[in-house]
Amino acid sequence: MIAAGWSLSKAAADWAARFYGRHVPLVLGLSLVPSVQRYLVVRYDVPAAVAIGSEVLVTGVRLLLVLLVVRLLARELAVGHGLGGRAALRRLGAAIDARRGAFYFQLVVLAAAFVVCDVLPNAAVALWVPETHRDAVAATLVAVKNPTVIAFTVLWMAGIARTLIVAHGTESATVVPGVPAGRR
Repeated sequence: MIAAGWSLSKAAADWAARFYGRHVPLVLGLSLVPSVQRYLVVRYDVPAAVAIGSEVLVTGVRLLLVLLVVRLLARELAVGHGLGGRAALRRLGAAIDARRGAFYFQLVVLAAAFVVCDVLPNAAVALWVPETHRDAVAATLVAVKNPTVIAFTVLWMAGIARTLIVAHGTESATVVPGVPAGRR
């Protein structure tokens, strides 16, 4: 289970890195909105209405990123693997059932990444950065995490689904003559 889980994590991370590289303007561009918002809200004392309104904007931008990643992934699956949406979702469900341990192992990897990329840096700031500079360092830290850690995590999760869908297809491809891929 652990070896299969690491294999799935690595394959998903490799795909996520390639996706980020192919779509830098999209991922980076949409990640800069939360970066600026986080920096300003953490660094400066902004009015509550501005903080709340900007949180709504950030949520919308992040949802847009997820939507666009899923659309581009769906296009990749359709063009590169002949899979429509329904077929891909069925394959994903079957792959999760078949590789349940490896799939759940991703939660362990995500938890470990959270500790390394969020808990430890925040603890380091709290311990080692003087109080007078803490807000600036914390603001910079959260601004940097948006186009890196957070964006990559979104892509990595999509990569998990993609890896499961594609790998399951090679394990148990079912072709129905005369039925389009999206209808299988």
